[in-house]
Amino acid sequence: MLKAARTRHIRRDLQLYKAIPGRIRNRYFAKIYWGTRHCLLQKYGDQKKVPPEIRKKLSAKGKKLGLSDIRDDNIRWVDGQFKIVDANPR
Repeated sequence: MLKAARTRHIRRDLQLYKAIPGRIRNRYFAKIYWGTRHCLLQKYGDQKKVPPEIRKKLSAKGKKLGLSDIRDDNIRWVDGQFKIVDANPR
């Protein structure tokens, strides 16, 4: 998905993505390939009903990583598993 937004939102997404340790970055967060000032290219999955236990797991992991706003709208089915596609810093 090519995500276009205000510069501060794109910068925030890239900073959050890079702040997650490399070993687990793509395990919980959808991969970001590249970003420019006004857009970024990110893997984007299908909208599916997120089971409550998955939501709790991703929310808990996100809080450990300094992320917030992890809800069903920000979780997608990517490469056979649920991943976070958008989050905000705490």
